[in-house]
Amino acid sequence: MAKDFLTEPPNDTQQEPAPTDDRENREPVRIMVVGSRQGITAVVNWLVRLGFAQMADWSDLQRAPNTGQWMRVLTKWLQKN
Repeated sequence: MAKDFLTEPPNDTQQEPAPTDDRENREPVRIMVVGSRQGITAVVNWLVRLGFAQMADWSDLQRAPNTGQWMRVLTKWLQKN
C-alpha cells in the first residue's frame, strides 16, 4: 500500500545527507540577571523588546544562591571563529 504513494522508484544510490553537528561550531554564553523581581522583569522585558531574546528563552524566576535575591538566566549560542 505504501508503494502506491511513491512518485519515483526508490534509488539505492541516493543517500540522505549526514546531519551536521552545529554544536562543534557554537559555544554557549550565559547571561544572568540578578536583583529584585520587579527589576529582573523590567530588564528581561526590555531585552525581549530589543529582539535580544524571546521570553521563552529565559529561565523561570528563581532564588539566587546565598544572596536572597532573585535571578533569571538566558543561554545564547554564538558561532566560534
